[in-house]
Amino acid sequence: MDLTDLKDKSSKELKELLLEKRRELRELCFKVGEKQLKNVKSIKIIKKTAARILTLLNNRREETIISN
Repeated sequence: MDLTDLKDKSSKELKELLLEKRRELRELCFKVGEKQLKNVKSIKIIKKTAARILTLLNNRREETIISN
């Protein structure tokens, strides 16, 4: 998911998406442990997406604190 797509979403949508990505990451980590996952690169992609979401949420929170 691109950063531009993420910027268009509301904070609530970003939080829901973050929960979904964390669930996916947990499932992939279990599959790695069981040696069922062939594409290990997908873990890296999900981690980066989650980090982008967290960055956007933190920036939005800082903007609201500064503006108040």
